[in-house]
Amino acid sequence: MVSRDVVAMVAVTLDGYVARRDGSVDYLEKHPIAEFDFAGFVDTIGALIMGSTTYKQTIGWGWEWGDLPTMVLTTRGPLDIPDGANVQFTAAPTAEAIRTFSAATQKRLWVFGGGNVITDGLIGGAVDTLDITVMPEAIGSGIPLFTEAYDGPLKLEESTGYDNGAVRLIYQTQP
Repeated sequence: MVSRDVVAMVAVTLDGYVARRDGSVDYLEKHPIAEFDFAGFVDTIGALIMGSTTYKQTIGWGWEWGDLPTMVLTTRGPLDIPDGANVQFTAAPTAEAIRTFSAATQKRLWVFGGGNVITDGLIGGAVDTLDITVMPEAIGSGIPLFTEAYDGPLKLEESTGYDNGAVRLIYQTQP
């Protein structure tokens, strides 16, 4: 089902980190989820929004999003844009940028990361769905999903356990 909501979808370690301190997400490679239909999820997405650190890391991995409209939240000024990418930059406050970009998106807007962007979007009431896949590994330290307290609302809509030990939790954030 395709909806025009704003989804923050992210994998985290069992202890709540989206990445190691150096940005590594090697825990994802160690725990692949064969039965997760990532391509099906991406087909529901009309645009991406992310912070500049996540953007630079994504470019370093090799840009996989083609010309999918992408908004990068940054106060650092324009950054490099991969060939063929459809990227724009903004220094607007996170929740405002998410709402504005979502209004211009025909399908779902994916809040791609990182933790600051997801947290600010949730606190600002701009994220409708929090889709977390908890991976079966604790790394002890790193970049947390939540950079400050968030007290909801969160209503669990769906949970799925995978053969590799991961658990996907989908929460609606609007009452």
